[in-house]
Amino acid sequence: MSDQNHYELLGVDRSADAATISKAWRRRTRRAGPGSPEFARLNEAAETLLDPGRRAQYDATLPAHAVPTPEPAVSADRPDEDATGTAAPAVAPVVRAGLSRTWLAAVAVLTVLTVVAVVLAVIYQGKRSDDDATATARTEASAAARTAVGVLLSYSWNTMPADRQRDQGYLSARYAKTFNENFDLLTKSSGGSLSSVAQTRTIVTVAVRGSAVMDAGPNRVNVLVFADQTVVHQAGPRKQVCPCLLNDRIKVSMLNSGGKWLVDDMQTG
Repeated sequence: MSDQNHYELLGVDRSADAATISKAWRRRTRRAGPGSPEFARLNEAAETLLDPGRRAQYDATLPAHAVPTPEPAVSADRPDEDATGTAAPAVAPVVRAGLSRTWLAAVAVLTVLTVVAVVLAVIYQGKRSDDDATATARTEASAAARTAVGVLLSYSWNTMPADRQRDQGYLSARYAKTFNENFDLLTKSSGGSLSSVAQTRTIVTVAVRGSAVMDAGPNRVNVLVFADQTVVHQAGPRKQVCPCLLNDRIKVSMLNSGGKWLVDDMQTG
């Protein structure tokens, strides 16, 4: 496997689009345990091929198809003679008006080339800046997603109000409404009875094992986070002596809001 390039490792064609690469990555990581060398290589391959700039750079390192080299044109041994050996006629002097027109044309061409060079430099600099911004976003958003998942999916029956308040700092304004509605379902009581979380005295803790960037832009990054969720019911009919361990794959959409990466959506499964 060490000799395989990124395309071979993921089992996709060199012309595969982003959707095909993401699907192949998800399929293959199911068989590789997070933290294993194979898992790390699959992540590196997917992250490289899903980033247009990094993919172009990587493709340039792969063997290319051989391109025939054109044969050099045959030139005469003496450029001042034609094929018959007869000396070429001397070039007639160019009149002053012809020189002037030629000089003006040369200046015009140089001016156009200069403008084109400046425009290309600006475009290149802009693209480079975008690539740098996206690379930074991948790193920062991935780290923020791992931290957020560890916090947002952990709670305890006896600290629910404090847990809910703590979680707000990790949520975008749009997603906060959805998250809080779901959180309130955990603490909802009915007919004077305690909530199900309080009745069972449930404690949930999360240990994040790893993450992988699915796609990225300067202000939005989608990250797949791998985590172990430990659930303990300390009382009631669901009381457990040993904790229940859940292996979760959480897709997190991270949004850059005022320089801070916040969770804008979160889906498990």
